[in-house]
Amino acid sequence: MDSSQEMQSPAAARQLREIWEYKTSDRLGPAWDAAFFDWIKRYGFPLVADALQLVAAPRFSEDGQRLPPNVRDVPRYAAVEGAEAAEPGMRDCYLVRGQMRKKFYSSDSDDEVLALLKDAMRAGVNAFEMYRAVDESDTLEDCFAALGIDRMEFRIAMGHPIVDLPVRHLVFIREDEPEWRLWDSYLRKTTGKGAQMNKRFGWYFPTRVPPVGGAPKRQSPSDI
Repeated sequence: MDSSQEMQSPAAARQLREIWEYKTSDRLGPAWDAAFFDWIKRYGFPLVADALQLVAAPRFSEDGQRLPPNVRDVPRYAAVEGAEAAEPGMRDCYLVRGQMRKKFYSSDSDDEVLALLKDAMRAGVNAFEMYRAVDESDTLEDCFAALGIDRMEFRIAMGHPIVDLPVRHLVFIREDEPEWRLWDSYLRKTTGKGAQMNKRFGWYFPTRVPPVGGAPKRQSPSDI
């Protein structure tokens, strides 16, 4: 067995589990070998080993209390390091998303936020500008507007109403209705993205049918 095969073997998983136990005094037991083996197959031995070292390192709360390490953070760290290796700058996107969670919302189901941060990064926004936008903004939408993400793009990505009207003033249109397809076509022409759809297989629109005639002037983030 060559070295690469050895690193992908159950023995390698057991080795990482034992390293974790030695470093943290957290006795997991052999049952956890399967989890480590799955992480190795998913991310590779080097990334999982590096992630283990990061998670096992001492951490402290703001008031100085030592925080116990959580082995379930190992695959999360490995995913971040893997994303960084594939596209430099992604680590900052993950870290900024963590700051956004603390300030603006509380949810792990936020792939849309990460995708928008990736768009901002690819447009040239650096980590300092991202952190400053989080610090200086009162809402998540304002934060992304400060990063150059158009408010319409943000609302479509996040599944928010595309206009500032209470839901009771909007018209819910199902995806199987012809008016939904009209709105979908209209939005693709005017914004470059189609209509959203929620769990009820439809979306809220300001009117039953979209405006007719020429496409309206696109609004800048400050106008919306």
